[in-house]
Amino acid sequence: MPSLQLQTQLKAHVWRYAPLFAIAMVLIWHSLQYNFVTDDAYISFVFSDNLAEHGQLVFNHDQQPVEGYTNFLWTFGLGILMIIGLPPEIMSLVFGAVFAVGTLWLTVRILEHIAGRKSLLDFFAAALLAVSSGFACWTSGGLETQMFTFWVTLAFYAYVRADGETRYFRLLGISLALAAMTRPEGLLITALIGGHRFLLNLLRDKRLKPNRPELVCLGAFLLIWAPWFAWRAWYYGHLFPNTYYVKAAGDALPGYDEKMHANGQHYIMQWLRQSKLLYGGPVALLALAIAKPRSRRFVFGSLVVLVSAVYIVYTIRVGGDFMGLHRFVMPLFVIGAIGVALALRLLTEFIPQEKLRLSAGLGLGLLVFALFASSQWSLTKESAGYRKWKADNGIDTPSYLAVYAHDRKLIGEQMRECFVEDDFSIFGGVGAKPYHAKTRGIDVFGLVSEKIAHEVKRTRPRAGHNKWGPDKLLYETYKPSFVFHCYSLHTSETNARFNCSGSYWTRKGYKKVTMHVPGLVERGEYYSFFVAGDRVESFVNSCSGVVK
Repeated sequence: MPSLQLQTQLKAHVWRYAPLFAIAMVLIWHSLQYNFVTDDAYISFVFSDNLAEHGQLVFNHDQQPVEGYTNFLWTFGLGILMIIGLPPEIMSLVFGAVFAVGTLWLTVRILEHIAGRKSLLDFFAAALLAVSSGFACWTSGGLETQMFTFWVTLAFYAYVRADGETRYFRLLGISLALAAMTRPEGLLITALIGGHRFLLNLLRDKRLKPNRPELVCLGAFLLIWAPWFAWRAWYYGHLFPNTYYVKAAGDALPGYDEKMHANGQHYIMQWLRQSKLLYGGPVALLALAIAKPRSRRFVFGSLVVLVSAVYIVYTIRVGGDFMGLHRFVMPLFVIGAIGVALALRLLTEFIPQEKLRLSAGLGLGLLVFALFASSQWSLTKESAGYRKWKADNGIDTPSYLAVYAHDRKLIGEQMRECFVEDDFSIFGGVGAKPYHAKTRGIDVFGLVSEKIAHEVKRTRPRAGHNKWGPDKLLYETYKPSFVFHCYSLHTSETNARFNCSGSYWTRKGYKKVTMHVPGLVERGEYYSFFVAGDRVESFVNSCSGVVK
């Protein structure tokens, strides 16, 4: 009976992937040790909110569009969910977990295909990722990290399966297009896979002309990506996102590039040490390097070497990232885990008896897993622990990122009643505060300001904080009602310690105002900033918590 046969196949499938369910539960539990939404995620939420409320993918709905995000597919998707009443603060965490679990499943499928036979060792890479502090942290966080990682891993899966099969080439083109629409680095991955295929055809198959499945892949990619790219270039008026012009364009101070490269090198070394790929990476590369030229392991391994080398160089050149636990290189976590899993299988392939080979593999795997899990649990406790806020060479801990967003959320919620329609603000962090306050503004770093992004030099060699709008430019261009980037968080009404002199703003008639915001954690419950002189009285009268 077909129904009985189907039931039997379904049961076999369920039992086959039962370990993956347990691994996924470990990952979800691990991610909940962080359970935060970073301030940068709220930047996307503002765009999503304006899409839902005003039909415009902008930061300020009454101004010229500025592409102040680099994660279109994530931001757009959250906006669509907001239209039907699903808040991004929750849905970003839900979908982060969904995409992360999807990536775990893909690692199993990749290992099954490369090995050519099914084994419990196929789950080893997924298990490593589940206990990895970095992978768990950015399963949380509210950013597009796991969506991008899933599309890239899907592209790897399709690529190793696409040996002449058109459907996998089509899947490859689709997944690469979606990756490129989620993060700019998706184009880099696309170029690397395309280059790898070209070299493989030339050196292995002795041909230059693409075959039909390869043309299907290219067509699928262009059919999805090209119309979107044309639309965003028309809508925002530039070929690249505004964040590109902040981080990588324009003049820079002498010695700036050298300092950025040094920061990038530190970022990569921190990733290698904390992920333990400093030790596991060479073993994985050895296992991939000795593969036979026409084997599946060779195809995947040579791609891994190419992607890893170029991605690391790229990360160094852009200065790494200011957020801890390595979200910027998350796809390398995945291929690193797969490489270690393949190395483990290789070490046991020389054992002739199958049962002994499996037992040795499982025993060695459990030992490696236990050692890695122990190191990662220590890292999780350290990076997510209360008041673990000390930065490492400009790289903030997840604990600090969480408290930073928490405090700005409370400030924004309390100040929401204080703003009127014409108010305009200059922010430092431009995420949680404007999102919860529902007010207009730009950030001093220029992420959502075209003028700062295109006209100000790069002076600050820290990833994501490369430019700083001068006071004169900010005042003359925006005439802000509120100046929040020059501020103080402090413990009493009288001990304000501003992060700037504020003299320019006081000369322009701005007044210092202090508010009491219950629940602030980082530096005290009092918050001081500057308000335009003609706005002070009405602001004080309408806003609760003002003490000075």
